[in-house]
Amino acid sequence: MTGPTVSSPHEVTDLAAVTLLVHDRTRRVLGAFLGREQTVAGAARETGLDLRVVHRDVQALRRAGLLRVTREQARAGRPVKMYRAHADDLFVDARHLPQQAGEGQAAALDPLFHHAVAREFRRALSDFSPGWGLRVYATPDAPGFAVLEGPRSARRLSPLDEWQGPPARMLSGTPTAHLTTAQVTEVQRDLILLMRKVAEFSAANAGAGQPVLLRLGLAPLTEDELRNLHR
Repeated sequence: MTGPTVSSPHEVTDLAAVTLLVHDRTRRVLGAFLGREQTVAGAARETGLDLRVVHRDVQALRRAGLLRVTREQARAGRPVKMYRAHADDLFVDARHLPQQAGEGQAAALDPLFHHAVAREFRRALSDFSPGWGLRVYATPDAPGFAVLEGPRSARRLSPLDEWQGPPARMLSGTPTAHLTTAQVTEVQRDLILLMRKVAEFSAANAGAGQPVLLRLGLAPLTEDELRNLHR
């Protein structure tokens, strides 16, 4: 017994069409016409967008070949046009995507993340007792001393305290390591599970709680890139 036939998506290469597909609002408008007929007014109600904005987007999508008029409904005055997507499954090869797609958001998120981390760390420092700062202290092992950020007290730090610092509602780190392919896959899986966990918490909270930005990344480096980091 064979399974159902899966149709291949319609590949989009036209620059105007690609530009519309990478734009969030025009994607939302197009979504109202995927798999069904729809009017401009119906799409506006479904998306919650202004009717005039939807009308402009529909005309742009039509000119780009992403929408077509399927029929017209007669009524008193001008007939109502029914539209439908040219194809219900669209695909844009990454080679045809604008280079800046996604980069603008990342460029805005990175400074926002570092700003929020610094603000939270300053708050944690002001609340932390007996204080947190640079520690230089003697050790029995060579070279006879150690340097780290830590509390004023001379107590031995746990590995978690050494990693996180003062009690704070944030965590920022950029560790480098040599990992096998299997280990990279395992770490990647753990990061995906963490993102899913955060998404599940957020959905359950229904907008309540503290807004949080989670920034995760894992990327292979060349040996030259790693050496340059430590120069």
